[in-house]
Amino acid sequence: MSLLAGTSSLEASLDQDFDEHVEQPTPSPDSQRGVLEGLFALVCPLLLILAVALNPLDQSDSTPAGSAGAGLTMEVAMKLLLSGAVGLVAVLGWMLCPPVRQRLAKFPGWILVALGGIFLVTSAAAFGPAATVSRAAAMISCLYIVFIAVTLQFLSLRQSLQCVLVGLVLHLIVAWCLYLGGGETAVYQEELGQSLIIERMGSTAHPNSLGRIGALAILVCLGLWRTRNRPLTPVMIAMTGFVFAISVATMFESMSRTAAVSCAAAVLAVMIDRLANRRGLALGLCGVMGICLAMLAIGLLSEGSDVGSRVVAVGTKTGDVDELTSATGRTEIWTEAIRYIAQRPLTGWGLNSAPLLLEDFSHHTHNLLLHAIFSAGIFSGICVAVLVGWTVYHAFMVVDPLFRGIAAYICVSGLFEDTAFETFPFASTLLWLLVLLAASVEVPQSEQLEQATPEHLAGDLRQ
Repeated sequence: MSLLAGTSSLEASLDQDFDEHVEQPTPSPDSQRGVLEGLFALVCPLLLILAVALNPLDQSDSTPAGSAGAGLTMEVAMKLLLSGAVGLVAVLGWMLCPPVRQRLAKFPGWILVALGGIFLVTSAAAFGPAATVSRAAAMISCLYIVFIAVTLQFLSLRQSLQCVLVGLVLHLIVAWCLYLGGGETAVYQEELGQSLIIERMGSTAHPNSLGRIGALAILVCLGLWRTRNRPLTPVMIAMTGFVFAISVATMFESMSRTAAVSCAAAVLAVMIDRLANRRGLALGLCGVMGICLAMLAIGLLSEGSDVGSRVVAVGTKTGDVDELTSATGRTEIWTEAIRYIAQRPLTGWGLNSAPLLLEDFSHHTHNLLLHAIFSAGIFSGICVAVLVGWTVYHAFMVVDPLFRGIAAYICVSGLFEDTAFETFPFASTLLWLLVLLAASVEVPQSEQLEQATPEHLAGDLRQ
């Protein structure tokens, strides 16, 4: 009996030692939250940079940029994979992070949520040949709205804008490498009236898209400089000069006048408080005088033509003044878009259906408000009008120069381009979402991510 008792005690001791060596300690809730926060803080900036750099990518010659008939190319596949990663982060952030839901529940966040919901609902009645693309575009728009809210929970607005600037500059560098290297897509040949062909910078995207990228890079770079508390170092001055040089060169080579005018308006809005003094007025007057002297010099040096004709030639591609009075043909495009809107005022035709329906009218509505109504009906147009109106109002009420610049860009560019809510959100859309959701609600920085346990997830879903 004693032998059996000794054997039993030995087995119990061995079992206890085995359990102590095999069982792992349960991670504490604080460590779980720290790991999740670290992952979000690492993934969000990476995805934001990739979205800014890859979403404008379109080297297709046979179909217009963003065409509903482009098919599943390598570029589209990359952007779909990126959208899938963005969607995963957005869903996890929505479920695990209450401040994200709070941000989207406040104005103007809930307007963006309503707009995304309208896109989804109306996509059920989208134009047949573009229905699949329209529904995918509606879903992608909703995911990016939530993703930006998640990003602002783990990054400051300034850090997010720095990520946007990195993505813009990366795209410009690749575009110039391809442009200077030549190739089939390096030059975009635009056919105008009377068999006139204009060669514009192409490479990675449509020339208008490249011009917008250059304009936005200048805007973000200037805004970050204006909001910087410390003086610039020589390295940062050199980097800023490089961004300005490559951006201006891109706008010049792409011949995008809308981008140039939008950039000028945005720069003026960013610097308006610096111009409201004696030195600023002097610089402004010198700039106006310089422009007038340049126009006079053009007229004097041009034999057999007056100043007006030379100015028109500089401001147009064809040299015809009608190109300016018709907003480079956009008045005809707007008329055709309104005709289609009248046929479906409540549901619209679906996101990204314009490339098929407006095939003979530049493939796009070329107006932000018309784009929203054409895509998802009058209610989406009301949401976009409210967002634009609030953006302008808030730009006058805050002292943030970057917000003023983005507001000016959205308003001016939105008059002549779709500007926002593309199939794969452009940098202008992401910038607008960033400033809107950053101003949506003051979220305490001390709030942390909830524990990623089934009990918490079930509680959140019940709420």
